[in-house]
Amino acid sequence: MLNTNLGCNNANGITLIHEITERPAKVPTMVPLAYGILCELKKTMKKAVPVKVVKDSPAVSIADKYSLSIQEAAEYYGIGEKRLRSIISEHYNEPFILEIGSHQRIKRRLFEEFLDQATAV
Repeated sequence: MLNTNLGCNNANGITLIHEITERPAKVPTMVPLAYGILCELKKTMKKAVPVKVVKDSPAVSIADKYSLSIQEAAEYYGIGEKRLRSIISEHYNEPFILEIGSHQRIKRRLFEEFLDQATAV
């Protein structure tokens, strides 16, 4: 049975692969092959840092959305998430609040009208 060890050895710029047989009568054969690129790739893959895949940008921009999540509203209006949550709890019956299940969203145009009338947030 033939056991192939893909160890990478460079001798005079030639990469060698050692083929080791289990029969003691045979001498291990060294066959020069062009696997230097594979060895370098193996080393590079070990050093590689996994990259987190980020979703593509949303198909609809925040300015065009009907309602915004609290995180989107915080980014869009420049108001902190905690303050937005407190505004929602203080003005629970206002028409700019949209509840979807247990989630609360902010109707963008109505909230802008609310902000236009407010003197302090």
